[in-house]
Amino acid sequence: MKSLTDLIVSLALIIILSITFASFAAAEEKITEIYKWVDKDGRVHYAAKPGDDSAKKMHLGSNIFHDRKIKAIEAETDKQDKEREKLCQDSKDTLAKYKKAPFLYRYDAERKQKVRLTDSESKETFLQAEKDISYWCNPPQQLSKDDSNKQKDK
Repeated sequence: MKSLTDLIVSLALIIILSITFASFAAAEEKITEIYKWVDKDGRVHYAAKPGDDSAKKMHLGSNIFHDRKIKAIEAETDKQDKEREKLCQDSKDTLAKYKKAPFLYRYDAERKQKVRLTDSESKETFLQAEKDISYWCNPPQQLSKDDSNKQKDK
């Protein structure tokens, strides 16, 4: 069994380490903003408060990952917007081709030939082309929190 002195020393060491760790954690939380500026002599300064009007707030390490995530989201959104624009233009081109054609056809796989669409099938094809244009050429609406909560309730 350990002696009483060994137990006291161990306990004191645990307490000191706990206090040290807690003080580092508290210090890290207190420094939320760092400013950088260059004085008139060309020296660069860093501080928790701006030293003059030229001071700029710096991003700390945790913000770097946040900024990267925002940039990745923006890049994905741009990619989706470009795809949507292409599909919009393709839909418009398809409708223009339908309007120029004297008749519309579909391919019959059994007979291995084109078959002319009936008037009702042609009307349905035009309607679908117009729906495609409406869908791809109008940006999707963002739901507000209230709207999304209402949809969850339904």
